Amino acid sequence: YGFQAYASVDERMLFRKPRHLTFEQAATIPTVFLTAHYALIHLARMRAGEKILIHAGTGGVGQAAIQIAKHLGLEIFATAGTPQKRELLLELGAHHALDSRTLGFADAIREITQGRGVDAVLNSLAGDFITKSLSVLAPYGRFLEIGKVDIYKNSKIGLEALRNNNSYYVIDLVQHGQTRPDFVALLLREIQERFEAGDYQPLLYTVFPITEVVDAFRY
Repeated sequence: YGFQAYASVDERMLFRKPRHLTFEQAATIPTVFLTAHYALIHLARMRAGEKILIHAGTGGVGQAAIQIAKHLGLEIFATAGTPQKRELLLELGAHHALDSRTLGFADAIREITQGRGVDAVLNSLAGDFITKSLSVLAPYGRFLEIGKVDIYKNSKIGLEALRNNNSYYVIDLVQHGQTRPDFVALLLREIQERFEAGDYQPLLYTVFPITEVVDAFRY
């Protein structure tokens, strides 16, 4: 739909733009906040005082998740790939900024939490990062998978990783939109209320004119 001059959309899938936001600001909201809100609130049911690890925290979903985690009163561990991005994580509200390009984040979390680990992981990384992230889940922890690579590769993980009453959720909101539009409409209303109340804010963004669409994709 984003590449069409006109689009026909189920009215339940519409998000009413809060009056105080520009169209550019509003464009940063739907997909990323839907994903993070659904994961943290509906699936993980996060509660104040719990700890969460948010991988790729400077990405769109990561930034939205940090906002939601702050609103819920969580202790936030987040990862990013460069020192500059890790500085940004702290500015966005993360309490601990860790490296997403090595597996050392797991040892750091165990040290900071004195071996207990985190109550939830919002994961978008692949391969060994999944195993390492599962290793820092505390008992009754929730693993929230928004990555697709290992799902479609049918990658294997041992069930022992979930032995402490842990849960593994696979999240695909496109499927929800196709088969559960009323539920997606509910999520949109909840997000709209949070924006109108000022609890959530639009993400950082950069604007390109349509004549520079190629440059925008490269960016």
